[in-house]
Amino acid sequence: GVVRADKVEWNTLFEDGNGNSTNAIIKYNHQDNYNYNTLSKAQFEKSGRSLDYAENPIYNSSGKLTSYYKINRNPFENVSATLTQRFQLRDDLSLSIAPYYMWANGGSFSGQTASALSSTSSKAGNYDLKGLPYDTYYRPSWTETWRTGIYNKLKWDMNESHSIDLGYWYERARQRQTQPFISIDANGAPSDIWGDYNSGNQVKDNNGVTVQGRHQYTVTPAQKLSLQDTWIVTPDLTLVGGLAYQYVERDGNNLGDLYNKPEKRDAKYHQFLPNFSARYQINEQNQAFYNITRNMRTPPNYVLYNVGDSISTKPELSWNQELGWRFTKNDMALSATLFHISYRDRQLSTTNSDGDYEMLNVGSVVNKGLELEWSGLLPYNFNYYTSYTYTDSEQKDDISIRNKNLPTAGKQLANVPKNMLNASIGWDNKRYYANIAGKYVGSYYGDLTNDQEIAGRTTVDLSAGVRLPVDKKIFKSAAIRVSMLNVFDKEYLSSARTVVLNTAPVNGLNAATPYYNVGEERTAMVSFEANF
Repeated sequence: GVVRADKVEWNTLFEDGNGNSTNAIIKYNHQDNYNYNTLSKAQFEKSGRSLDYAENPIYNSSGKLTSYYKINRNPFENVSATLTQRFQLRDDLSLSIAPYYMWANGGSFSGQTASALSSTSSKAGNYDLKGLPYDTYYRPSWTETWRTGIYNKLKWDMNESHSIDLGYWYERARQRQTQPFISIDANGAPSDIWGDYNSGNQVKDNNGVTVQGRHQYTVTPAQKLSLQDTWIVTPDLTLVGGLAYQYVERDGNNLGDLYNKPEKRDAKYHQFLPNFSARYQINEQNQAFYNITRNMRTPPNYVLYNVGDSISTKPELSWNQELGWRFTKNDMALSATLFHISYRDRQLSTTNSDGDYEMLNVGSVVNKGLELEWSGLLPYNFNYYTSYTYTDSEQKDDISIRNKNLPTAGKQLANVPKNMLNASIGWDNKRYYANIAGKYVGSYYGDLTNDQEIAGRTTVDLSAGVRLPVDKKIFKSAAIRVSMLNVFDKEYLSSARTVVLNTAPVNGLNAATPYYNVGEERTAMVSFEANF
């Protein structure tokens, strides 16, 4: 396939010299690209990454399209605008107001076959399809989102040792999710890859109603009130303590589709979220730090519409702790961090048979491990960077499904490699630069019972560039950059897109098959950029 993208960004800053400033940012992105096939471990071991969607249209005995890469599309368009206004009210008091607006529109079709539709497809009785002949269609999972919000922060410097931050955030998000059926032309390509309401190629029933495989509209008001105190106890010791309260509502309206009758459902989530951090400057080069934060992640909106009791899915709560040390000097930086994250009602992202994202609640999980970083400068304009992460992500609970016990306690959480290592060395004389980087990602599991392990991999990337001399009156900077990813064309499975409970039969539960994202092949890129 082909990837086409257009991006525009605009940023302007005005400062009046008295501490007041206005910063406006607008970004626009439009892209048209294709999906890659997801593979099972068995398919990958047999055929490698060559087992992609069909390069030429494949038709069934009825002459209807069943498989073709041109129906596996993923177009997307979005706009974001933010305006940050800072007011210096007094020497010790400032106010920041930051309204924003975001709009996104796009959808993906990643099915193995085209979607069939006929006169008998309306299972919930929402459509009159009488006389509709059997045919196959492009059916993207389409999502259009509008987010409007504002963040306000009042900062009060009480004295040289204390400052208080009072913040309030409010957002009202609206999301429309549909699955229209769009005709396929004689060449096997969709007549229109955009599945929004402006498309004139969507199938309608006998009453002129657009037929939807999914038709949902969700409104999510969210707000957060926070208070934080920064206390400089001594020139070497700084303490920060805070408390926030977050409240989120989800009002869902299932407007009715092929399989579901119209229904309204709603859910509310709220939590107090404290935080504390300490930073101690041992001497000019050494610093110790400790952080602890309470976080909440609300269930996604589709728990309002999934079958069963998914609406009762609880929000994910966690305590995040870090204890670390940093060493810095002019030509080197070194850091070591121990982390411990305890989750309750851990949410694990996966996809269902339609390719839509959904969440699994895997109970209590504890992530603990170590992060190391080392970077610096070498003689003759050389530089280096390396990092290592060890993560033990242990599931604490067995999962009960259909009144049967699934032995997951003590197992590593799916999609979490225990070991990751990055290392790079580069050269940069401020005009020209070059860099070679290697990355190792250890093995991981595609299921919660750890029956299917995917091997680790090592990849190597190259990059180089030249910073062009420019007329400072017109351009601030300009550069030509060249890069190559996965230089040795390593074939690997990068992550599980569809995480399953178990890949081997256990306690009367049948085995399921996880499907994986295929790692990117050798890719070369050339770019030119200029700032003005």
